[in-house]
Amino acid sequence: MNSNNFSLRITLFLIFFLLCWSGASTDAVAQQSDIAILLPSTASGVPEGDVNYARTVSKRFVRMLSNFGFSAVQMDEATAANDSRLKETSANPYRLIILPLNPKIRPETANLLKNFVQRGGKLFVTYNLADEVAQLMNLRSIKWLRADPPGQFTSVQIDAPEVLGIPKSVRQTSWNITVAEPTNPQTKIIGHWHNKDGQPAGHPALFLNEKGAFFSHVFLPDDIQTKTQLLAALIGHLVPEFQHAIAKRELDGMTTVGHINNLNHLTKFVAFGEVSEAREALQSGKTLTTQARTKYAQKEYHASMTAARKSHDALAKAYYLSQFSDETEGRGLWNHSGLGAYPGDWERSIKELATAGINMILPNMAWAGVAHYNSSVLPQSNKFKQYGDQIAQCVEAAHKHNMEVHVWKITWNLEGAPKEFVEKMQKERRTQVSDKGETINWLCPSHPENVKLELNAIMEIVRNYDVDGIHLDYIRYPGSRACFCQECKKRFTLATRQVIKDFPASVLPKSGEHGQAYIDWRAQQITRLVRLIHKRAKAIKPDIKISTAVFGGYPSCVTSIGQDWIAWAKAGYVDFVCPMNYTEDAKYFTDLLENQLARMPKDVAIYPGIGATASNSLLTSDAVVGQIHLARFLGASGWTIFDYSANISNTVLPAIQLGVGKQKATPPH
Repeated sequence: MNSNNFSLRITLFLIFFLLCWSGASTDAVAQQSDIAILLPSTASGVPEGDVNYARTVSKRFVRMLSNFGFSAVQMDEATAANDSRLKETSANPYRLIILPLNPKIRPETANLLKNFVQRGGKLFVTYNLADEVAQLMNLRSIKWLRADPPGQFTSVQIDAPEVLGIPKSVRQTSWNITVAEPTNPQTKIIGHWHNKDGQPAGHPALFLNEKGAFFSHVFLPDDIQTKTQLLAALIGHLVPEFQHAIAKRELDGMTTVGHINNLNHLTKFVAFGEVSEAREALQSGKTLTTQARTKYAQKEYHASMTAARKSHDALAKAYYLSQFSDETEGRGLWNHSGLGAYPGDWERSIKELATAGINMILPNMAWAGVAHYNSSVLPQSNKFKQYGDQIAQCVEAAHKHNMEVHVWKITWNLEGAPKEFVEKMQKERRTQVSDKGETINWLCPSHPENVKLELNAIMEIVRNYDVDGIHLDYIRYPGSRACFCQECKKRFTLATRQVIKDFPASVLPKSGEHGQAYIDWRAQQITRLVRLIHKRAKAIKPDIKISTAVFGGYPSCVTSIGQDWIAWAKAGYVDFVCPMNYTEDAKYFTDLLENQLARMPKDVAIYPGIGATASNSLLTSDAVVGQIHLARFLGASGWTIFDYSANISNTVLPAIQLGVGKQKATPPH
């Protein structure tokens, strides 16, 4: 690319950005809370772990509902018993109740639900079918079934033409399901499980009748956009009055694309890009926008929703095509599985990434107690045993396609380690202890043998594999309530020469007499490992890059988790950092990155992390591209997306390939 032309385009885009960007998207007025989510309770005999997990699933439902304009009241069984809107005399009852994970319910709750359904209320139930709920739903629970072999339940194929707007398929990799069957002809099976090869798994997934719907597993966060569309279609079918609000939300959001929420500004943005295909897509989107508004005015809500979605897709395509790329930037993807998107086939994964313009892959190849490669230091994982040496396979494929490999090494955290390895660490008193004296399955960073273990594992990778970098994650404490083992007490006392009379109370952050000194000391333990990794890795391979995934909020992360990554950068211990700026809020993403760039020394690159599939993220593909645009505008050296998987392959990568990743070059050295 001609440098003068590129600089001119940068300048034009910066000027235009100031004219058109708005940090907040337009929100439609949410529907009144006509939806309730009923959580299980330990009083019903449900284990505490299941109750906590149900809360997680409930939060996911709340976020999905809010995406198309609805709110929901979350309640447990005790609260439900006193909720006036569940009383038979209520003039304003709930219209829909969601049961996210309710293996058992109390008799009084069963009566409430029975009366609710008899008065025309609808149920949406996932995974568990308590006997009383099964009877209400005209279903029978047969058995609980584990996926065997793994990958038996990876998608749901749907056949329900009567449900307007329902997707024909949704991706979800479930490890087990509840097998159920209808007890009357009015209950239809509208979805069936398929395996990883796309073949029928032989079990129903989704049931529907006039009383509600049942899905045979919980709603997991994979393919969350399609799943949100599925939820909207189902509740719109069960409660037709809801279709108005859903259509209004689709209408309000159809011209919000990436960082732009105004059709006139999008028109200017596309004009700057000077791409004829983008102009054509823009015009198509405008035509569909008019159709959507016309159908809505005519109260043809399904037709309006369909046109609005098609309009947004066309406008998003115009937006993607109008992006441009700096050939020197780092364009990276984390890969949490360590297997790429297609286990056993790194060549396919890398080729797909390279085609989209990605030039860095950060695959998770090791934790503190397990490795996906031929390690003599850490226990070898089942992934290694099944698929072979993942670092070797990834590096061979990546370098063939001029892509850098930065091995993602998780430090301290013993998740996934063999039971006997964890027990050995515990027996040797090498694991962390909370302020309440509870064992935490993380290695204590102050223990010399743990430091040695981390160094040996990482240097083994540096020596044995032609990797381009080492990428450190969990390079921190699990939180402010650790570690308070007796060895930490001894080492802190020795290092600071403090007289500790009441441990750990006297060293707790904020409240303890020596709280600030302990905060500083904890940060020093983490920094020590980063310093040693940098020194020893560079001695073996001078050109290797050391990088870290870090918490975005600085300096609060120093206090909370002992992670002083700005100090690492200033000391020259890292070549680039990837702050995990996981948010759907463009304004908050911008605020985080501005703070980070202002503090970071100019010779250390920032590749902000974009949480496309982090936690319960509802980031759409255009929102991901929008955050990439913001990162470029603010002056970041690149970007990194979490997390490369089949979901990202089907959604985000095609969007990036259209424009963001046009320049297929290597990142800066």
